[in-house]
Parts: sequence; structure tokens; C-alpha cells
Amino acid sequence: MNIIIVIDETIKIGLGNFGRIPYGHTIEGRILFDAKNSPGQYGCEPFNHYTEDTPSVGDSPFILVKKGLCSYTQKVRNIEEAGGHVAIIVNDKDEKVEEMFLADDGHEGDISIPAILISRSDGEKIINYYLLHKDNQKEINKIKLEIKFDIQNKNNTVNYDIWYTPDTESVYSFLKEFKSYQESLGNNAKMGIHMVTYPHFAYDPNSNNPKDDCLGSGLYCVRPGKLGIVDGSIIVTESIKQKCLYDISNEQNNNFDNFFKFMSKFHENCVLKENFNQVCSNDAIYSVGLDMNTVNQCLYNSFIATSHEKQTPNYQKIFKNKILDKEYQLRKEYLISRVPSLTINGRLYVGAWKPEFVFEAICAALTKKPKACYIENKFFKEGKGFSLGGSLFIILIVLLINIAFFCFCKEFIKRKINERIKSTNIESQINTAVNSYIALK
Repeated sequence: MNIIIVIDETIKIGLGNFGRIPYGHTIEGRILFDAKNSPGQYGCEPFNHYTEDTPSVGDSPFILVKKGLCSYTQKVRNIEEAGGHVAIIVNDKDEKVEEMFLADDGHEGDISIPAILISRSDGEKIINYYLLHKDNQKEINKIKLEIKFDIQNKNNTVNYDIWYTPDTESVYSFLKEFKSYQESLGNNAKMGIHMVTYPHFAYDPNSNNPKDDCLGSGLYCVRPGKLGIVDGSIIVTESIKQKCLYDISNEQNNNFDNFFKFMSKFHENCVLKENFNQVCSNDAIYSVGLDMNTVNQCLYNSFIATSHEKQTPNYQKIFKNKILDKEYQLRKEYLISRVPSLTINGRLYVGAWKPEFVFEAICAALTKKPKACYIENKFFKEGKGFSLGGSLFIILIVLLINIAFFCFCKEFIKRKINERIKSTNIESQINTAVNSYIALK
């Protein structure tokens, strides 16, 4: 993704991992930089507190600030509240910004504008031009930016993949809300899941000694600490089971309904209630009608060991696992460094994990888009609105009521006019008769 500046320059950017990234769209506009006020150049306070002659955003949807003094999210929130459509942050180091992203601080909340990072050298060009012409608005208005939020690797179908560990609560919430979007996309998009594990710092490929929080002699580990989990190996075992459940659902004519049901039930009973254990996981499998024997067989077969070796107590702690081996290689191939992560056609998705934002990004990656991609605000959260069909039904009812009311008013007015006409005719006939009578006399 690049910024194209009208003064014939193209610069590379990094994106914020929060807010709405309008994938597939282009935004144009002028830029605002508070050249007259040094504190305002960092965007750490609301813009209307900078100076008495507050800089007005006006028709400039881009606000530029320097990196430092406060978090990215604080800067972007102040920019959005000031009316900015895009937050541009100038890096304070000489780095390749296209290989970076702006991390949130856990307080991104409802930020809905994109944040981008530009290099120090590119930022200095814009800032120096501003400082040179800070008293000449006509010259400043010559800086016009065009930001293209392109998405790479477009195709007729989209493969989007979620990389996570089973103790990541936000993934379950996302899947629950995203299910209706996936259904609307149909065969145009296919979801994949990938499990993330890490080797133990003391892992020795020549040793079969078990390691705490690990399987495979320390090759596959997840550090516990959330949801009341004290043994990371429980998380790793659940990783294999969930991958088995996904693969089983995939083999059933790409029917992921059972997988979504399991994830919802596991989230409700095991994650939210901090009851993360094998018994709760098995209960969730049974409750959605899945075959526990098939899942257990998949788990058993995934370990690289003979039947005799698998009779060893806690063999999972010792032997390698072919599912996790494959997942680890894929993670290295796609350079997945944070959890959770989302890739779309092999490219890392950057932005807030809101279902509508991800849906927009998936639609942008499709060369031939289904109708659902063109319906704005197609979906409403359960319990907080109406479906598209329900909304159309209500509109139809309101329309019929208005037509009925119009017809009633029309007939009422017509009746009153006729009564008036009849009344006028009778009076006219009486007057005529009286005048004729007087004339005869």
C-alpha cells in the first residue's frame, strides 16, 4: 500500500493494527499539520486544547502528527475526534515502514479510521514544506494526498486463515460473530485455522526428556497464564483436537457448521467459565453431535510413534506430532509472529478484528464479488437489530399502512366534496323556486 502525493512522489507506508482499514478503496484529501504549535505536532491532546486559535480540520481528512510522547491509539483517537479521516504518523527512526505495523495498546476501543506510518524522511519533506509556507494557506493546499488501500493476491476465491492458540478468547468471539458473513460468502471464501506453538528454550532434538507446558520433548509449547490454566500442554493438546475437528468438518463436503457449533459451545462452557480442560472439551464435542471416536483416532494417529511406543505413559509428552510439525512449518513460511493473526490469500491482514472490517477486506480480495459484498450494513448483531429480510418486511408493512391511509383520506375528502356540492345544488334549487313563485305573483 502506498501514498501518492500530487507533487509527484510515491511513498511507502505501514498500517495500524487497529481501526478500520478501508481495503479496496482510495481516499483523497488535503493534509493538516499543526505547524504553529509544537505540542500539537504529536497529537497527544485533543486538538481543541492546543491553542486559542484552534487549527480547523475543515475539508482536510488527513491529519499528520509525529511519533512519540504517547501511544498510537491516543493519537489516532484525538485525530478521529477532531474530524480526521486518516491519521498519518511520522516515524522517528530510519526504518522500513512497509515492514512495520502500528500496534494497539489494548485501548483501541471504537476507533474507526485507519492509521498509517510513514518514514522519517518522507514525513520531514511534508513538515518542512508546511513550516516554510505555514502562513500561506494557498501553498499548503497544494499538498494533496491519495491513499490506495489495495489488497494483494486477488482471486476468484479467497482463502482466509486464522492463526491462534486455543486459549485466545477473542478468536471464539470473532468466529461467533463472523459466521453469518461466511455463510453469505458461500463458496467464494474458505476459512482455515492454524495452531501456533513454540519450541522450549531448552529444546534438544537429540533428547526425549519431557518439558513443562510442552509436548514432543519440548518442541511444541504454549505458555499458560490465562483462563486459570497452569499446564501449557493442555493447550497444545486442545490445539491438535481443534485441528482434527476442523479437518473432519472439511472432509464432510466442506460443512463447517459442526466446527462453528463446537467452537461456540467450547467458548461458552470452557473458555468463559475458565473450565479449560479435556473433560469440558469432550463434553462440547458430544453436545454438538460429533463423533468422539473419530476425533480421538485423529489425535492418536497424529503422533509419530509405533503402537508399542504409544503404550508408554504420557507418550504425547515425548514424541513428535505430524499435525503440529506441519503447522509450525506453515507459520515460518507465512512469517506469523503474533497471536492471533489473520491472513487473506496468504497476506497478513492488518486492522481491527471486527467482523464487518474483515468481511470488507475479504470482499476486496475477490476479483468477482458476490451480491453480499455490495450490500452496505448487510448484517446486524444478534439481538441488536433486524435481518435484511426482517427489515424489508417492516418497510413493506409501513408502505401498506401509508397507502391505506392515503386511500382513506382520498375517499373522505371526496365524500365531503360531494356532500358540499349536493348541499349547494339544493340551496340553488330552492332559491330558483322562490324566485319563480315571486315572479308569478
